[in-house]
Amino acid sequence: MTNNWIICPACRGNGTHVNPNIDAGGISAEDFYDDPDFMEQYMDGTYDVACDKCHGDGKIRESKLTEMYQAVEDRKLSALENGDLESYLVAGDLRF
Repeated sequence: MTNNWIICPACRGNGTHVNPNIDAGGISAEDFYDDPDFMEQYMDGTYDVACDKCHGDGKIRESKLTEMYQAVEDRKLSALENGDLESYLVAGDLRF
């Protein structure tokens, strides 16, 4: 693997993303329907934070990708060992 720059997969090159504490468990259409103000704020970026993987640059070194995916695997394994289904389901979120 080379050390080229690539688009950050956590923020998809935007440098920001929704705070994973807001939507990592999933947001349904019903959540938005029940609270239209929340939907508007969510869509307007009120809950966005700077990406901590690329530090807001929108790009990372290709070599960092291996670290990111290893962290995902570590989180999944830990969740499995603890029998924590909810943690397992969000373990693949690269924003953490």
